[in-house]
Amino acid sequence: MKEVYDFLKKCNTYYLATVDGDQPRVRPFGTVNIYEDKLYILTGKDKNASKQMQVNPKIEICAVDGSEGFVSLQLQ
Repeated sequence: MKEVYDFLKKCNTYYLATVDGDQPRVRPFGTVNIYEDKLYILTGKDKNASKQMQVNPKIEICAVDGSEGFVSLQLQ
C-alpha cells in the first residue's frame, strides 16, 4: 500500500472514476492518505463523488507519472 501511496503523492494528481446512475464520472483528485494500512481519498461528504461512492463503492483510480509509468486500481 505504501508503494501505491508514494506513487500517487509523486504524481500530485490522480483520476477517480465513479458511477452516477448508468454514467461514468471521472474527476481529478490530489488528496490521499494511509490510515491503519488502508488507502483513503479525501472528499467532502456533500460532494457528488462521495454520494456516488456511497451508492456504488466500485471505483477506479488512475495516475500517470511520465517517467515511471502508471497505476490503475479497482477498489471497493
